[in-house]
Amino acid sequence: MNSQKLFLLCLLFVLQTLNLFSQRNLPQSEIPDPDPMKQMESFILDEGLEINLFASDPMMAKPIGMNWDEQGRLWIVSSRLYPHIKPGQRSDDQVIVLEDKNGDGVADKSSVFAENLLIPTGIMPGDGGVYVANSTEILFMEDLDGDLKEDKRTVVLSGFGTEDTHHIIHSFKGAPDGMMYFNQSIYIHSHVETPHGVRRLMAGGIWHYRPETGKLEVFSRGFVNSWGHIFDRYGQSFATDGAYGEGINYVFPGSVFFTAYNAKRILRGLNPGQPKQCGLEIINSSHFPDSWQGNLITNDFRGHRVNRFIISDSGSGFVSRQAKDLIRTKHKSFRPIDVKIGPDGALYIADWYNPIIQHGEVDFRDPRRDHVHGRIWRVTHKNRQLSKFPNLINDQTASVVEQLRSPDGVTRHFAKRQLRQRPRSEVVSELKKFVERDDLNAEDKLEVLWAHQSINHVSEDLLKDLLSSKDHRIRSAAVRVVYHWKDEINAPISLLSDAIKDDHPRVRLEAISTLRNIGTAEAFNLIMDAFDKEIDSNIDFALWLAARELKSVWLPLLEEGKLEIKGRHKALQFILKASEEPEALKLLANSLSSTDLKGAGFRELSSLFADLGNSKDIDLLYSSALMEDREKEDRNHVLNELIRAFKDRNIQPTKKREHELLKLVSSGNEAGAMLSGVWKIEGVKPILLKWLDNDDKSILAIAALGEIGDASSLKALMKIIDNNEADFKTKAHAITAIAQSNLLQSATYASNLMVEAETPEPVKTILDFFLTRKDGPNFLAAAISGKKMNANVAGEAVRMTIASGGETEKLIQELSKAGSLETIQAGLTDSEMRELMNLVKSEGSPQRGEEIYRRSQLLCQSCHAIAGAGGAIGPDLVSLGSSAPIDYIVDSLLEPAKKIKEGYHTTVITTKQGEVITGGLVRDSDSELVIRMVDGSFKNIKTSVIEKKEISPVSLMPPGLTASLRKDEFIDLMSFLSALGKEGEYKVPAGRSVRRWRTLPKDSKTSGLIKTKGIQYTLNGKNNLPWKPVHSFVDGGLPLAEMGINNGFNNRLSIAKFEIEVSIPGKIGIRIKNPEGLQLLTGGEMIEAKKSSSFTFSQGRHEIYVIVDNDIRESDLFIEIIDVDGSQGAAELVTGL
Repeated sequence: MNSQKLFLLCLLFVLQTLNLFSQRNLPQSEIPDPDPMKQMESFILDEGLEINLFASDPMMAKPIGMNWDEQGRLWIVSSRLYPHIKPGQRSDDQVIVLEDKNGDGVADKSSVFAENLLIPTGIMPGDGGVYVANSTEILFMEDLDGDLKEDKRTVVLSGFGTEDTHHIIHSFKGAPDGMMYFNQSIYIHSHVETPHGVRRLMAGGIWHYRPETGKLEVFSRGFVNSWGHIFDRYGQSFATDGAYGEGINYVFPGSVFFTAYNAKRILRGLNPGQPKQCGLEIINSSHFPDSWQGNLITNDFRGHRVNRFIISDSGSGFVSRQAKDLIRTKHKSFRPIDVKIGPDGALYIADWYNPIIQHGEVDFRDPRRDHVHGRIWRVTHKNRQLSKFPNLINDQTASVVEQLRSPDGVTRHFAKRQLRQRPRSEVVSELKKFVERDDLNAEDKLEVLWAHQSINHVSEDLLKDLLSSKDHRIRSAAVRVVYHWKDEINAPISLLSDAIKDDHPRVRLEAISTLRNIGTAEAFNLIMDAFDKEIDSNIDFALWLAARELKSVWLPLLEEGKLEIKGRHKALQFILKASEEPEALKLLANSLSSTDLKGAGFRELSSLFADLGNSKDIDLLYSSALMEDREKEDRNHVLNELIRAFKDRNIQPTKKREHELLKLVSSGNEAGAMLSGVWKIEGVKPILLKWLDNDDKSILAIAALGEIGDASSLKALMKIIDNNEADFKTKAHAITAIAQSNLLQSATYASNLMVEAETPEPVKTILDFFLTRKDGPNFLAAAISGKKMNANVAGEAVRMTIASGGETEKLIQELSKAGSLETIQAGLTDSEMRELMNLVKSEGSPQRGEEIYRRSQLLCQSCHAIAGAGGAIGPDLVSLGSSAPIDYIVDSLLEPAKKIKEGYHTTVITTKQGEVITGGLVRDSDSELVIRMVDGSFKNIKTSVIEKKEISPVSLMPPGLTASLRKDEFIDLMSFLSALGKEGEYKVPAGRSVRRWRTLPKDSKTSGLIKTKGIQYTLNGKNNLPWKPVHSFVDGGLPLAEMGINNGFNNRLSIAKFEIEVSIPGKIGIRIKNPEGLQLLTGGEMIEAKKSSSFTFSQGRHEIYVIVDNDIRESDLFIEIIDVDGSQGAAELVTGL
């Protein structure tokens, strides 16, 4: 059915928004029994764990955040109002204190400390009171008479944004250095007055604040909704994101992540493809086994799970591997959102308890939203003694200092917090006595150093001692202290002279960040020493950031000859490119003119000249392309960059050197031919006209003639359109070429071809052009009006038009009429919805539904990923079923979007040349925008060429467009989507399974190469093979049926490849569930596949080929990458489309 196909195509785009609204007052049979004991019975725990209920309603409800105090009391911010206050409703959210008086692991007292709050989202006791996030401000509340009731309320900071209630400041965390860290999310724009001036953070990031000085600074920028931040035993930071699926993120000063405002570069998370996670804690508790120490605990609140990750060193950063879940359950209301180690060493989990977890994607007034329940669960390890928590409040200062040696992180933390409230001179005296003891190790001394930081007292001698520690983790932590003490210590730069050349990359990373923070000429000259050592991705970013932020410091030094280059020419190129300053180009001229610089480095440099250069710089760039010894790929890159410079900036060389360029074109150079067309060089036309008869070059020749656009060129193009023997593909390209000169006229030609077309391919060419022109959709709609089209062609045209996201309503209407595409009612009645939901549960097959989802013609995987495999236009669906009720998923297919998921709004850019570019905004800076296109690629757009930028006010799915689908298939599809992320077969397994593949469909060229040249030659990366993107099933398997068969050497061969990104060179393991009939090939080396193999890889991206002998093998492919014992090698799978 044609309408069936259109319905499924529309599904793809609606899922992007996951708009779940429409209050139906449906039966609440799906809501679990709120009895905590029944909920606890549903929990499946990791081996060796036990769980008990610490507290539940009515003692408290709706816990958003929690933190312990020095007396072992649990402080909670509770919001029954969330997500939105009703008109006229009283703001009565609370701060609640829970106490376990008899030490049995169950709270027996609940006190309301403060009321009349509006959606408080963060809390941290300390300094004689408690800090509370209350919408736009941070409050400090004090109990002056000991009755555990608020007596005094002081606003300590204000001016934080409040554009979105689940993005406002949150996740309060006391750090080892005595400061308070807290997060804000993507939609928040904060302008905060402090004694040190206004501090701003546009969009997401992490702040740090020192209450005694009022100093507030940004620690890191980015993330979508980062509800989770923790420090390890050595002061290194990790964060989670509740709305972006990259698992654990390693955070250091100045680090920048996805969605950061005005960011040119970003860092990535450690676990791409992970579900969204909320809350974060580190196991540093004597109650848990040694093997658990340093593990990170976080919550997959959509999937009803508590996750564990094992962190290990990897160069300057870390790698993160998921271990078994602590807790998993099918209980639909279990929503773990915060996690903390308690004073007894047990793990405490705040359970928001709600069958609905979505924010704006679900109606704020949905009756199934829970506003009265909540739990705190307590997880302990069987047969292990609980930690002992000292009486810090009443202990002498010397005894409190002694607790800095405790094996429990909680005790050490609160000892430092308690010391902040003691007389400073007394604390300094006791710390001095303590550090002089002979039995202290480096970790003990680090705690003492942090204690000095906590009371804001400098101990330079101790700092110097730790800077020379034998343990790189201690040295790294000490350098971080210099970062914060740069204005309090003598000659901070001299303390970093060894650190910048340290053998361990993490120490160097900290040194670069600290020197950048110091920001002087002397500091930057020392930063240059880091180029003498190995540079990994984190260090590369830190060096790039330093070069950009300090360019006003080092550029004058360079011009005066005072920058200490010391023969580091590559380092000079690096910082000059990082600066993106036009005046820096003259200093890079020699590099551009040399053939010694090749490959990625040369191409990056040539792009910089194209972006920033004046006419003389473009002359130099052009000359570099015409050098005889220039490698072909590098030359073509320059020629394409010259095209971009002309189109984006209207700049070209002062002399076009036509004779040399035409000589290059005559030799067959296609990039030169296109450049000649763009520059409208008359002499190229005879070559292009000859190429029209060459099947391999005709399409390019057509495009180049369209760029020239004079009468003779247009005449040649019209001849193609009028030629009855010309194929539709060639005609489509000729039409779009003419459209360069006359968009209105070409719309008529386009509509005629669309009417005649029986397959979508030529129509795709037409729409790819018209949808990216300002008036293109309307001109094409007018030309199509009243005509009839093949329904399949019209359906594909509608899909593409929807995906463009622009103002295309008229075109969609005319295409639907032309193809006689059937529409259905906008929504279902309550009774129809109930019937459908029952059928999904009773008759739906998620197995069949997954097959429907994977149909290539639906292109669902082009816009959505599951565990990182697939497109990034819409949200990852890895936990869709566990977070969205069935009726809301159905509603999202049938009704237009009213609320779009954060981070997935459609941005429409109109350039000054009339081009329309539509996609998801990835980064927005002063110089350029980065747009994520529908095909998953990224497009950089210079702000100088932008005429208009707007957020599309409508859904990618227009109202009333969904058409009918065969009922059983629709039910199966809903069954699959609603199963995703739930405990069972459709929860993505842990591990690094290969999910993103490229396969070779049956192809005569490939088969011929295999037969005549062999497998290794065929797969050498130089044969332009027709690779096809394919993705694994949810369980990680790749079906052999989805791989093409190419004959060679009497075997029926299937070939697939996957990619890995190696961050640390070394051995990387490959584990195969069943290696029968498989061979592996990478780097020219071919081996028989085994269950476990290993390869040695250099840093960078690598392809691994899997050759399947179909005469032998019958089962699907299950492959994962693993760490190799004894190897420093670290790698992640490349994810995406």
